[in-house]
Amino acid sequence: MKVRLYLALSVLALLGIIAAQNFSQLTVRFLVWSMQIPQALLIVSCGGIGLLVGLLLGAAKQKNPCD
Repeated sequence: MKVRLYLALSVLALLGIIAAQNFSQLTVRFLVWSMQIPQALLIVSCGGIGLLVGLLLGAAKQKNPCD
């Protein structure tokens, strides 16, 4: 269990370093929407979404022990 914690903290630290070095503005386009946001915000939000998806899938797997 501690290995997973250290791995998660390492990935979080790397994500923070990458985000801190990328503050340039970029244009994000999705269907008909377009907005300018800092690249660091995009990196952190994608990491957060990935974390939430991982947590939800992990919780769903623990609830359904049939697999």
